[in-house]
Formats: sequence, C-alpha cells, structure tokens
Amino acid sequence: MTQHVETQGSDAPAYRIGDCAEDGQYPVTSLTGAEAGHIYRWHRAWYAVPAGQPDSTRTKHPDREAAAAHLCQALTSGIPSVVPAAAEPVTVPYLRGLKPTPSNLTNAARALARLAELAWEPLEGYPGADNRWRMRCFCGWTGTRWWSHLRGRNNDNTPRPENRHEGCIPMTRHAETIARLYTPSPTCTCSPADSAGPHPTTPDAAADLLKSVARARKSADHQELNRLVILLLGPCPAASARAQALRDVAERRKS
Repeated sequence: MTQHVETQGSDAPAYRIGDCAEDGQYPVTSLTGAEAGHIYRWHRAWYAVPAGQPDSTRTKHPDREAAAAHLCQALTSGIPSVVPAAAEPVTVPYLRGLKPTPSNLTNAARALARLAELAWEPLEGYPGADNRWRMRCFCGWTGTRWWSHLRGRNNDNTPRPENRHEGCIPMTRHAETIARLYTPSPTCTCSPADSAGPHPTTPDAAADLLKSVARARKSADHQELNRLVILLLGPCPAASARAQALRDVAERRKS
C-alpha cells in the first residue's frame, strides 16, 4: 500500500493516509498503527469519519491533510471526534447525496442516459460530476469513474480514457458490444410492470413531472416522490430522449 505520511507540529500528531478504496474512502492511521478512521472527498470538501462511527458523525475540512490530522488529534487526545448524529437526509432512487432538485434531476438523467449509451451499468445513484461513481463495465469489471471524465472535456462527448479501463476487451470490439447491449428508442416502450408509468420523452411531460416532484417534496410525500424520480431517472430505452426533454425544459426556464 502506498501511504502518505505527514508529520506536523507538536500540537498535531503524525498520520498515514492509505490508498483510496473502491468506495472513495482513504483509511487513516496514526504512526503507531492505531486506526483513526477514514476520510473522503465530496463536492470539493474533505470529510473525516472516526473509526467505528457512522457517516452522520463526519466533520468537514478544507483539504485531506486537515481531515486526517483532525482524526489523529482526537485519537491521541482521547477526546472522541464525534459530533451529534444529524438526521439522516431523505434519499431518493438514482441519486446519491443529492437533493431531487430540477437541476440535479436533469444532470442525473443526462449522465444515466450517456452511461446507457456507453453500456456502463451504474451500481449506485448519481453523485454529481466530480465525485467517484461506482459502475460495472460490459466486460464485468467494477470500479469507480467520474462523470466529468465520461462526458469528455468541454462536453465534447468523448469519454476518457477511451479504452475504458485496464484489462477491458480490445477497443476494436467496443462498438459492436455496445450496439448489442443498448438499442435507443425515441419513445418509452416500457411495460407498466417494468416501471412506475410511462417515462417522459417530451418537454411538456418532463415539465409536468418536475412540478409534481416539487409538490411531493413540499408535502413530504416520500412514496410519491420516489415514484416520480423513478419515472425521471429509471432505466428506459428512451433514456436519451428523456434526458434531452429535461434539458429542453431547463433551457425554457432560462429564456
């Protein structure tokens, strides 16, 4: 394991930061080998979670060194680095750590549609552009990728790396494999048994669903909110058309 070792002044202990795990967490230990907890990056901030504590006890820091030092300072001082557990946030399908706002839903729909076009299977909800996203390749490999890399630089739609990952099947077979796994459709062809209803593929239908999402959030109707989010983000052969419909709605709001 490659470790980052930092020795700070007398007021702060030294620590070791281990390699990043598949879930994006970096283990932190003191120089004596004691487990201090783990740190991770989320939307440009770093969070520290003490060993044996739930994520709700995390503390926010400007960089990973400050997060790791915080854990080890608490470990050596004997003062638990724990804050009162916050209320668990309301979670909805296909989003990870994000609220079901129109912007987040639109971005998630676009990302999920593109993953379908590239035959990547998401293994967790959309986490935003600059956070690790766990997914499965068509060859069976699982790991994390960033949506900001898959959408290409300056939205040129060229995923990077183009060879997907180390050990994947030859690039010459990628196109035929994707074509076999995904056939896009301009309209929703899902049966009622496969979804919570017809998935929206027009701006008007998408706009109506976004309004319903807002009402469900305001009334705290979580069951209805989940149903609506599934319609906006759940698997569908028309995922690309649905994503475009949501983007059209966003453009309408700007004009």
